[in-house]
Amino acid sequence: MTERQDVRRNRELLLAGGEVIFREHGLHVPLQLIADHAGVGRGTLYRHFPDRERLVLAMVTRRLELIETRLAAASDAAHSVPEIFDWIADTLSAIPGLHPYLATTAQGPATLTLLGQRLQDLLAGPIRVAQQQGLLRSGVTFDDFLAGWAMIEGSLLAVAPESRAWMAIRAKHLIHSALFADSA
Repeated sequence: MTERQDVRRNRELLLAGGEVIFREHGLHVPLQLIADHAGVGRGTLYRHFPDRERLVLAMVTRRLELIETRLAAASDAAHSVPEIFDWIADTLSAIPGLHPYLATTAQGPATLTLLGQRLQDLLAGPIRVAQQQGLLRSGVTFDDFLAGWAMIEGSLLAVAPESRAWMAIRAKHLIHSALFADSA
């Protein structure tokens, strides 16, 4: 394995470790737990992610890249809108609080704005076509999707961790019924 491959592998291990550790223990755990889970040392962790903010930013950016990949692979982007909605809702449900945390950091607000614009650019066309095909309720826009995701994440932060699975299912169902037509 070349040094460059090793660097990429370690970064991926740290991002995956962040997903697991934050999901299991919450966002404010010692970052050393992530390094341990990834099987790398503290120096490797901090070379890739000098602080929690940079790790969370990379995790959120990675999620957006996964959405890009899903849309690029979709044979019918409009019909993939419900799947993308559910996938984003599920990722928000897995680690609630990532976006509110980023909103309080130095680089977070500007990065969230850029990522939000990138997400809108990705989904605007499929949402428009889904609207034209009657897959969405009348008048539903990208902003409604953003509001739905924010409501799901917010509802999870308002309940005890042991109630989050039930709340995620219920919130997703309610938002889904508000966005998508009966035939979706």
